[in-house]
Amino acid sequence: MDTTTAMNIGGESPWWRDSGLRRLVFWQGCILISQMVVGYDEVIVGSFQSMDPWVQDMGNPSEEILGLITAVVFIGGTIGALMASWPADTFGRRATLFGGSLLCVVGSILQAASRGRAVFIVGRLILGIGISFTTSAGPSLLNEVAHPRLRGPMASMFNVLWYLGSIVAAWLSFGTGHLSTSWSWRIPSIVQTCIPCLVIIASIFMPESPRWLCSKGRAEEARKMLIKYHGNGNEQSELVALELQEILSALEYERQVKVSSWGQALKSRGNRKRFTICVAVAILTLWNGQGVISYYFSPILDSIGITSTEQQTGINGGMSIWNFFCSLVGALLADRVGRRTLWLVSFIGMIMANVPLTISSAMYTNHGSQGAAYATVVFLFLYNAAFNIACNPLLYCYTTEILPYSIRTRGLALQILVSQIALTVNQYVNPIALASIGYYYFVFYLGLLILGTIFIYFMFPETKGHTLEELGMLFEDKSSIEGKSVEEGLRGAEDSKEKVLVSADPTTC
Repeated sequence: MDTTTAMNIGGESPWWRDSGLRRLVFWQGCILISQMVVGYDEVIVGSFQSMDPWVQDMGNPSEEILGLITAVVFIGGTIGALMASWPADTFGRRATLFGGSLLCVVGSILQAASRGRAVFIVGRLILGIGISFTTSAGPSLLNEVAHPRLRGPMASMFNVLWYLGSIVAAWLSFGTGHLSTSWSWRIPSIVQTCIPCLVIIASIFMPESPRWLCSKGRAEEARKMLIKYHGNGNEQSELVALELQEILSALEYERQVKVSSWGQALKSRGNRKRFTICVAVAILTLWNGQGVISYYFSPILDSIGITSTEQQTGINGGMSIWNFFCSLVGALLADRVGRRTLWLVSFIGMIMANVPLTISSAMYTNHGSQGAAYATVVFLFLYNAAFNIACNPLLYCYTTEILPYSIRTRGLALQILVSQIALTVNQYVNPIALASIGYYYFVFYLGLLILGTIFIYFMFPETKGHTLEELGMLFEDKSSIEGKSVEEGLRGAEDSKEKVLVSADPTTC
C-alpha cells in the first residue's frame, strides 16, 4: 500500500477536518518538542561562557575544563546510545520517551542547582543520556503512529524543532545575560526543565506504537489505536484493515528471518546496507563544513566592526531563525520532491557555497578586505541554507524509514552513537584546525562534500510515497537467512495474521 492508495482510502480532506487526525497530530506535536531540548542545550552552554557570573561559579575554568563541560553531554549521549534500543524494544517507544525526558529533567535540575563545576558536569552527563533515549524512541514513535499520508511531513519535522529550541535559548540567554548574579545562567537552566516536563505528561496519555503492540501480541490494542486515530472511529475502516495486515505480515516475516540480535541482523546484506547508511547519514550531516561556521562567524563579525556581545548575540539569534525557516522549507519539500533529491540538492548547494566562501575568506584573510568580509557573511548564510534543506529535516526521518521494525531502534542508536563521537571530535578539532590553517579548512570540507554527493547518488534510495512496511523490504535479498523468499515469507505470514486477527476479534475481518 503506497501513500497514494492510503490517501484514496483514508480520504483526501484536510487533516484538521478529521477529529482522529487532529488528536493524532497533537500527540505527534508533543513528540516533536522533545527535540527542542537538544537545540536549547547546545546554545545555552555556549552562552554561559560569555557570562561572568557563570565563569566565577565554575571556578574560572581553564580551556581544557571548558572543553570537558561542553563535550560531556556528547559523552553522555554516547553512553545513552549504547543502551537506548533495548528499553525501546522491550518496554515500548512511549515508555522510553518518558524515561529519556525524565533524565533530561534530572540533568537540568542538577545543572541549575549546581554550586560548582562537579555537579554541573554530572548534570550534563545525565542530560546527554536522556537526549539519546528521546532521539532514539521519538523518531520511531513519530513514524510508527503516523497516518500514511502525513508520515513524511511529520517525520521530517522532528529535527526542525532543534532550531526552535536554539532560538528560545539564544534570546532567553540574551535577556538574562544582563543580570550580574548567578541567576543569569540558572534561569535558562530552570527553563530547560519545562520542555521535557511537558513531554513526560504527554507520554502518559499519547498512543503507543501499533508496530510495538503487534510485536508483543497485542494486535487488538493496535487495531483500536488505528481505528481511533487513523479511521476516525470507523470500525470498518478499509485503511485500518490494510495497515494492520501490512504490520502483522511484515512482523511475521521479520520473525522468520530472525533478527533478534546484532549478529543475526548483520548476516543480512540488506541490513548491512541499512546500517552503512545510518553511519553515513551521521557522518555526512556533521562533517560537511557547516559546523565550522559557528567557530568562524565571530572573527568575521569582529573584522567588520561588529564586536559587542549584544550585536554578535543578536546576529547569531538571527542566524538561528534563518536556519529554522530553511529547515522548515526542507521538511515541507521532503514529500514533494523526494528524500534522495533533497539530499543531492543540499550537498550540491553546499559545494556551490563552499567555493566562493573559500575565495572571499582568502581575500579577507590575506588583504583585510572589508567587502570580502561582508561577502563571507553572506556565503555563510547561504551555506547554512543549503545544509538545512536536507541535513536537518532528514537526519532522523530518512534512517527511520529505511529501517524495518526489528532493527529500527538499533539503527537509530547506531546513528546517534556515531553522531556523538563525530560531535566530540568536532568540538576539539575544529578550533585547532581553524587556528592552524584558517580558510584552507573549507577546502578539506569541499573534498568531503564531493565524496558525500557521490555516495548519496549511488547509495541512497528514494523513500517517498511508501509505507514503513514497504520500505522495510527495500534492501531485502531475494532469499532470506533461512532460504525462504520474501514473497514466501509474506505469504506464510498471512496465515499467522489471520489467526491473530481472529483471536483478537472474530468480527475484524
